[in-house]
Amino acid sequence: MGSLLLNPVSTFLLEIGTEELPADFAREALPQLEQVVKRDLKQRRLSHGLISCDSTPRRIVLIVNDLASKASDLEEDRKGPPAKQAFENGLPTQAAVGFARKFGVDVRNLEVRETSKGSFVFVKSIEKGIASIDVLAELIPLWIGSLQGRRFMRWGNGERRFSRPIRWLVAMLGENVVPVCLTGTEPEIHAGDISRSHRLYGGNIRIPSADSYRDVISQVGVFIDRKARSDFISKSIYKASEKLSARPDLPENLFNELIDLVESPLLIQGKVGEDFLSLPAEVLSTVMKVHQRYVPLYREDSIDEPLALDGKDILLPTFLCIGNGLDSANEKVRQGNERVLKARLADADFFYKADLSVKSVDRCKELARVTFAQGLGTLFDRVSRIEWLTEELLLQISSSKLNANHARRAAKLCKHDLVSQMVGEFPELHGLTLFIGIKL
Repeated sequence: MGSLLLNPVSTFLLEIGTEELPADFAREALPQLEQVVKRDLKQRRLSHGLISCDSTPRRIVLIVNDLASKASDLEEDRKGPPAKQAFENGLPTQAAVGFARKFGVDVRNLEVRETSKGSFVFVKSIEKGIASIDVLAELIPLWIGSLQGRRFMRWGNGERRFSRPIRWLVAMLGENVVPVCLTGTEPEIHAGDISRSHRLYGGNIRIPSADSYRDVISQVGVFIDRKARSDFISKSIYKASEKLSARPDLPENLFNELIDLVESPLLIQGKVGEDFLSLPAEVLSTVMKVHQRYVPLYREDSIDEPLALDGKDILLPTFLCIGNGLDSANEKVRQGNERVLKARLADADFFYKADLSVKSVDRCKELARVTFAQGLGTLFDRVSRIEWLTEELLLQISSSKLNANHARRAAKLCKHDLVSQMVGEFPELHGLTLFIGIKL
């Protein structure tokens, strides 16, 4: 294979094509891949330039610039038998002949050197560098197998494990395909120069060379550069928010997930039903962020109050989300997102009203049917222990009667929301639902 490579350095491309990856794995696989590639190329004496790793929901991409066409030769001094065993009366013995044969040199090229332990025979051993295309063919399956993440799977009758089924593989050194067969998959995957476009574009796309990959893939709806995708999403959200005089509720974990859920980011603006704004702002925000991956919009002049019982003066009846498609599909996606959000908020409204109909002191009794931990009884038992500890602490500190009563009441009610319908449906609200409108 090495004879095909005329250039002293070439760009290497590896694209691992998959079914839709979990957002966290698409992000966390990149530093893993970069680390193992740097290590192995150094061990194999392959010089290279910049290594970059990117990902989308359907592919993990590695590009190595200026990769040498072959590994450098390795020259080492090899120590052999003692000189008195290697030569007898100035003539080489079988020990010397065997040592020379082992390293492929003439026995006349053996050298006798003095060491701290006496005279020994030495030879200069030269290990010729292997063509990089052959080294890569060996390393690529190992690199793919080294990636780790949560909830790995097998598919079909294959034994290979990965985050999602691998469906295609592009491996190119310059204009040459690296001959890789990825075993343990079903069907068996052979590397080639054929990638796939964005799902809505449809079809396959040929990659002429590793250097042209980014340009070619961008023409078929794939925004491969994760940093550029991140900047586009951030600017789009904050520009739209500024236009609406709003503050986007965009925590880092949601932002990272939005980056890794799309190949072609598209900002979509939808509406929240005005009737639902009577729900607490934190309920609305949680449903949008956690369950739908939408970005809630807070009024620019609103006070940040997570325990507010009404969202009308805090949230705008508008949300932002990032679609993965074409402008032509924007309207259908918006309508679909609004319909899904309406159903989720209707659930939240139902559970919220159902919880308001039950006093918290009555709900505490339900804690007796929930096991806390093996050997530690139920949640009701746990609350009883918290109440006992509260009484012991009150004996040790000076507190007004009013504050002491507040402490006792807080101890009694501190876990009651765990058996509320709201927390059952939206567990992220545990703790907050102690306050947002549930009767005490």
